[in-house]
Amino acid sequence: MKEYIKKLSVKPYLSAALTIILILALFFIGNNPLKEFISMQIEAFNPADTQKDKEHYTSIRPRVIDGFSEMPIEGAVVVIPELNQSYFTSEDGLTERIELPVLKDKNFEKIAPKPYGEITLIVYKEGYVEYILLHTQVWETINREGPEILLFPRVQDGYNETFTVVENPHRIWVQDLVEKFRP
Repeated sequence: MKEYIKKLSVKPYLSAALTIILILALFFIGNNPLKEFISMQIEAFNPADTQKDKEHYTSIRPRVIDGFSEMPIEGAVVVIPELNQSYFTSEDGLTERIELPVLKDKNFEKIAPKPYGEITLIVYKEGYVEYILLHTQVWETINREGPEILLFPRVQDGYNETFTVVENPHRIWVQDLVEKFRP
């Protein structure tokens, strides 16, 4: 009988210890030092401001270089068809900083909206193969330095078809899309 009473007196201590551990765990989860960082990432990919008519702006500054020597190319023409505008590169291969609206991809608006906009860059330079970069990401909160565009010299009597590159969608958006439709 004494052993049974001893076992019963241990149970309240065990319950109290487990309750304290649970309270401490909930406290530390609520006060996670990474919580602010994680919340900033979530905000970037799920912006609270969803006004459809409000335009957001950012900037981009492409750099054009020779694909073999990696030297800057001066006088290349960078066209952004969505703006119907052309920009020229200076001796350092850079365009001026280009201010532009963040144009959202309408194809995924109802499925999984992208937290960034996309533009197209077409680059021309006499003596080089034309270059097109599709789905170039532009973020409202990031003034982008780049992308770096490599132009390759034309080959006489050779294959000189336009060099086409597609920028991958952002990995976090891709993962969100995969998880949303997981069976």
